[in-house]
Amino acid sequence: MTLANATDSSQEILSVNQLTRRFGGLTAVNQLSFQVRRGELIGLIGPNGAGKTTLFNLLMGLIKPSEGDVFLEEHCITGFKPHEVCQRGMVKTFQNVALFPEMSVLENVLTGALQRVSLDEAKHLAAENLGKVGMLHIADKKAADLTFPEKALVEMARALCTGPKIVLLDEVMAALNDAEMDQILALIRKLRDQDGLTFIVIEHHMRAIMNLCERILVLSFGQKIAEGTPAEISRHPDVIAAYLGQEMKAEDLT
Repeated sequence: MTLANATDSSQEILSVNQLTRRFGGLTAVNQLSFQVRRGELIGLIGPNGAGKTTLFNLLMGLIKPSEGDVFLEEHCITGFKPHEVCQRGMVKTFQNVALFPEMSVLENVLTGALQRVSLDEAKHLAAENLGKVGMLHIADKKAADLTFPEKALVEMARALCTGPKIVLLDEVMAALNDAEMDQILALIRKLRDQDGLTFIVIEHHMRAIMNLCERILVLSFGQKIAEGTPAEISRHPDVIAAYLGQEMKAEDLT
């Protein structure tokens, strides 16, 4: 039995039911359903325009669905505003990292905690989470002076300050070299193993997805065309036709 068929409903942290979003005559997400178990590392792949980022925006309440529902820990969060979704325990990092350039790294990170704790506690949480991502040594550095890999890690620390249970990562490894990518992969695994976090990851780097994720969802034109383990996905004929372009072996991507 594969992971895709072995979901234990008692361990579900996120359930998406018939989620649909239309923009005029365009259906960006079309009757999408899936479940995520607590502590899973889920990959979300598909060609450009497949609906991946639209899905994340729907989950976070940045846009409202045309149809369907989202449940977080069995509570319906459909129609919730982004800050309400965040308070419930789900947070999203952004593909284009948006830090406050004239503020220090510490000041940027503590903004993630201010909606739920006092300023003094936010400073403590910011330092703690910068330590988790290995960036405490640049706490006083201006955000404008950061490299792209540093910005990605600072964005991760800011997300962690919200106290999440599930983290949506939107191409956090874009523009990273192999060594930097491996650092992010190791961090995600550590946060899952030590802090019990659940991750859904949008990523175009197939090596990263195949090495990190236990289960992969594939979207095309807003619909789920496949779901399964990395080995299953790498050989799925619909995925090859719509996205991969040619058959590949999962072990070749390690």
